[in-house]
Amino acid sequence: MAKYKRLSVLDNSGAQGKVWRAQVAGTNGFVALKYLKYDPGSSRDERSKQKIRFVREVESQKRLDHPGIMPVLACATHVSPPWYAMPLADHSLQKILSGSVQSLEWTASVMTQVMDAVEYSHTQGVIHRDLKPNNILSIEGRWVVSDFGYCRNLDSQSAVITEKERLVGSYAYAAPEQFDDAHLATPAADIYSLTKILIHCLTWQIPFPYSHIEATPEQWHPFLKCGLADNPSQRPQSVTEFRTALSGLLDI
Repeated sequence: MAKYKRLSVLDNSGAQGKVWRAQVAGTNGFVALKYLKYDPGSSRDERSKQKIRFVREVESQKRLDHPGIMPVLACATHVSPPWYAMPLADHSLQKILSGSVQSLEWTASVMTQVMDAVEYSHTQGVIHRDLKPNNILSIEGRWVVSDFGYCRNLDSQSAVITEKERLVGSYAYAAPEQFDDAHLATPAADIYSLTKILIHCLTWQIPFPYSHIEATPEQWHPFLKCGLADNPSQRPQSVTEFRTALSGLLDI
């Protein structure tokens, strides 16, 4: 396994991890190292659950082999704290959305790449449950989905570690059902988040506490309202269905 020299902290704001910029020993290459960061004051049982989530993140990203999903270059989940290495991102989608307004063609490109990744993830039985601009990163000119710590693996027989009435995901982008019992989340939960991300890209406004649908062209409203339906069964039930409905609006 390659050795890494930590250089500087890139991100310490995440709920589950602390990310460092690191150099691959003996080379001019750089990576990002993500370490599990325990919640301050958490109990032994809570820390155990946090570690399970972190290991699940690593194992899910290792298993999902797709150019639109953040790869794991190396990992050590048996140490304390556990960590893994990934390619060093240029920036996040959130950073772009904090800058100058981009074109509709740019939005189409971003959404196409993200939909490709999420669609593949769903075919592998993995629901992300925390899709948001901060978890969509640019690597060498392509967008990749990262941070699978809150994912749900539909094929897994592992213990349930989500709790009822505890939000899994981020307030601005999480589907309503994730506020009640995130373990019951279906692919429609990710569809809700994709719709929120799309609205952010179209309006350049964070879709919280209001969705800001009214700031989009009127012909978009029925599609966006469908994607944000409170009842998951009233949303598109797959990324394929979502993409088909979106294609006429984005011309993709």
